[in-house]
Formats: sequence, C-alpha cells, structure tokens
Amino acid sequence: MHLFKLFSLLSLAALTTGCASSAVDPEIRFGVEPLVPPFESRNEQGELIGLNIELGNALCAELNARCVWVDQDYSTNIAALESGRFDVIMPMTATSLRRERVDFTENLYPLSSRLVAAKGSNLQPDPQSLKGQRVGVLAGTSREAFARERWLQAGVQVRSFDLNEQLIASLQAGELDATLQDSIEITHALLSKPEGSGFDFAGPALSDPLLGSGVALAVRKTDTALRNNLNSALERLRSNGQLQAITQRYLPPPMADVLRYFPNDEGLPFSNAVQIGQTLYLSGVIGLGENGELEKGGTGPQTRQAMENLRTELQRHGSSFNEVAKCTVILADMKDFAVMNAVYRSYFPPERLPARTTFAGKLVQDARVEVECMAVALR
Repeated sequence: MHLFKLFSLLSLAALTTGCASSAVDPEIRFGVEPLVPPFESRNEQGELIGLNIELGNALCAELNARCVWVDQDYSTNIAALESGRFDVIMPMTATSLRRERVDFTENLYPLSSRLVAAKGSNLQPDPQSLKGQRVGVLAGTSREAFARERWLQAGVQVRSFDLNEQLIASLQAGELDATLQDSIEITHALLSKPEGSGFDFAGPALSDPLLGSGVALAVRKTDTALRNNLNSALERLRSNGQLQAITQRYLPPPMADVLRYFPNDEGLPFSNAVQIGQTLYLSGVIGLGENGELEKGGTGPQTRQAMENLRTELQRHGSSFNEVAKCTVILADMKDFAVMNAVYRSYFPPERLPARTTFAGKLVQDARVEVECMAVALR
C-alpha cells in the first residue's frame, strides 16, 4: 500500500463527529454501476448524476473527504470490495446472506420491490400465481436471491440478467411473463415511457427478510471505523435536513400502511388474507379437507381441519398460532361449544390464548364450525 494511501485511510479513521477539517483530505472510493437512473447514471457530458451520487457526495462533504467513483458491475461488486478495488458499495440492500460477507451502514432510504407484468395478466407476487411463469431479475440483487429461494422450488422459472435494458427487452418481446424490480427503477426505465403503457405493477409490494427493508452502504467487515464515520455523517445529514432534501427529489412520499391483498384461487369474492403493516386479517375457514369436502364426524373433526387450514394460511405469511391475537368462532349449534373448545385450545400455548368471540349461526355448506383470526405477520 502506498504511504499516501495509508495516511489517507488513517486520517479517515481518526475523524470524529465534530471534525471539520484534516491535515490531508481522506479519500473514499465508491463502487457504483452508473446504469440505473434515477439512482446512478451519467448525463450527456459523462458526469455522474442521481440520488445515490448526491448522497455519496453529501457524505464525503460531511467527512471532509474526497469522493472517488469507481465503475463496477453490480453482480460482482462484493468480490471487488473484498479485493480492495474500492471501499464502499453504493448502494446495497442489507440482508442476512450479505451480512455474512460484508458490513452495512444504517439505511439511507426505504426500498420497495414489486412485480411488473402485462396489464390484464392477473399475476400476483406469490409462488401459487407464478408457478410455470418466467420471471426476470437482475443478477446479484436481493430480488434475485429472494426469487431463487422463495419461488424457484415452487415451479417458477427465474431468469437472471446482468443489465436492466436486456431484462426489459425480453419482457417486451414476450420472453418473460413478469419481472421483480425496485419500484422506482422500473417506473423510470419502463412504466413511465410510452413503450411501457402495456405493463403495470402486479399485486402489492413484497415484504421479506431476503429483500431487506432499505438501501444502505456496504463496507468490508474489517472497516469498522469507516462504517462508523459514514453512520455519523448520515445522522448529521438527517438532523440538518439534507438527507430529506435530497431523497424527496427522487422518491415518492412514504406510505406507512399499504394494504396487501392475497386473493383465493377459486375466484371467490373475498381475499384469503389482507395485510396492513404487520397486522394480518384472515378470512374465516371451515373444515374442508384436501378433497374439498367437509370432514366427516361432525364438529370435532371439522374444528381440527379448520384449524389446520388456518395453520397453512398463517405459515404462508410467515406467521403461526403463537402470533394470533384475536379469533372469532361461529358454531352451527352452541351445544357443540365444549367439543369445539377442546380441539381449539390444543392449537395454542396455554400462556398465549388469543382473545375470542363465539356465537351461533347458519354456515355455508352446512358446516358445523367456522374460524377466523387476526395475527401478526412476520414478513
């Protein structure tokens, strides 16, 4: 390592929150793929522009550092970071898989991942709807990792592309049925253009640990001082309003509680579940087995099957009976209360029994019992 480079890095590590100058301006090298407007790209003069470029320059200014921007293919950027080609990946979503190799700053801004498909396709961002469909993702992204982990084994054809323009061309040519993308990036690259008029978002935004919750900066695990300095500078940008001033020029206003609908496969006029934030509202279920018939034997077997159907729906949303907050039980005959109760309570830990309402009424298909619940969704 050259003496000047070593001195620069040592100067950066010595910076503190209140430091405004240094004997030698430190240098921070950012690895960036300038092909993703409005986040990072080049204008007609070849100058770097975009949200992430502005944020990087603002962070460098806070640290009295010189920004150096290094062009880097996104799909190989972690290996390039580890080899010392640059010091920071700009940007990267923090996920548990990536934390095994690199460290992250706090989030710069939130992230939204959505499925895009042809209008009228009726596709939803879940494995049941996408089974047999061809879904394009960008190589090296958290969306690629998510699609391969959550969808591939369910029969979804996941296809990776190095460049978004290649992915979009395949989508327009009918070689893909959908693409999983950052909502702002795909809006800028396709949906806001005349050639994107036949496409739209399909279903709600996705929420999953593999997708992460926001955009951050990645550094080598050994660069703790650099990470801490970047976090300190980021907090100052938040406090003085610069972070908001930059991001609001590019990002839509945040939506705190977006409704997510999970329709049933039978085309019935209700959703199996609706999620608002982390609250999951489940439609009532009866004791239908896999054959579509009510379990024989009356209230006891039907209650058990209804609870198993609830278990399946809870697991589909990353939840369980441990996260159920409230249930409603409808009986065809209140004389069956004790029979239902014996089965029902066996599905909950004694110390985590949810709130409950029970009443009698006429049920569809002459079922003996129906159960609906509210729970906490863990993804």
